[in-house]
Amino acid sequence: MNVNIKSSIAIVLLLISTYSCKKGEYVNPFSEFVDIYFDADKTALRDNGAGVFIAAKYNGKPIEWDINQKRIRVVPGEAKFEFYDTRNGKVVAEKDIDVQPGSPNRYTLFQPTMDAPVAFIDPNGQAAESPAPLGHIKVKVANYAQYLIPFEKLDLRVSISYYDADWNEVIKEVGVIKDIKNSIDQATYHILPDGLPSPLPDLPCNYLFEFIDGNTGKALLNHGGTNYSNMAFSPASIDPIPVKNIFTLYMVSRETWGEAPPFIKKDEAYYEIATNILFAD
Repeated sequence: MNVNIKSSIAIVLLLISTYSCKKGEYVNPFSEFVDIYFDADKTALRDNGAGVFIAAKYNGKPIEWDINQKRIRVVPGEAKFEFYDTRNGKVVAEKDIDVQPGSPNRYTLFQPTMDAPVAFIDPNGQAAESPAPLGHIKVKVANYAQYLIPFEKLDLRVSISYYDADWNEVIKEVGVIKDIKNSIDQATYHILPDGLPSPLPDLPCNYLFEFIDGNTGKALLNHGGTNYSNMAFSPASIDPIPVKNIFTLYMVSRETWGEAPPFIKKDEAYYEIATNILFAD
C-alpha cells in the first residue's frame, strides 16, 4: 500500500471520528476540563483538630478533591456532586451543577459542629451590609460552644490587645455584646469602637472575648480559676484585609492537648472556645 493510499485512509478515519452517524452532529474527541471549587474550610468535618473526614463524589463516583486548593477538575456539563463523611460513607451534602467554562464555579460549605448539617452558603453573604462607622467595628457572633458555656444568657466582653512602643502588652475593653444567639441565622450585628491606638503598633492588634453570664454578671472561669478568655480575631491578619470592618464569627468547642490553667475542664477533658471567621469584609 503506497503512502498516498495510507494518507487517504487516515483522513477518512479522522472524518469518521469527528462526525457521528447522525448527519451534521459534531463530536469533539477531546474534552476540555473545567475547575470547580468547593471550600470546606468552614466545616467541622474539615476543621476539627483530629483529621479531614470529608470527601467528594462526582456523578456517583469518588473523585480527587484538592481540599487545600479547594479544586475538583471535571468535564463541562450537568453534574451531581456529593460530599460524604469518610468515617461512615454517609452523604452530608449534594449539589447539581451545570459546569461550564468561564462561570464562577465557586461554592462554600458550612458546618459549625460535627453533629450539625452541612449547608451551602453564599461566600459573599454580608457583601451588601453597610460598612462600620469610622473608628468602629461591626460584629455578628453565634455561639456553637454551648457545651462549654453553662449560661442561659451569654454576653461577650470584648477587649483589644496590642503591644506598645516599649513592648508592654496593653489590654483595653472596647464594649460588650449582649445576648449572644446560638446560630448564625439568629445573630445580629453589633457596632463597637475599634479601640485602635494611634499610631498603630508594629504587631497586629487582637480582639479578645470574655464570657459573661448575662443574668448574674459572673464570668466563665478557666481551669486555673481566673476569667476565661480567647483570642477572637485579628483583622490585620485576614487576607484580604477587611476594608468595611464587618465580621461574622462563630464559636465552637475544641478539645485541647491536655491539662493547663488557661483551658476549660469539662467531664474530665480540657477544652478551649475557638472563634472562627465566617465572613470578613
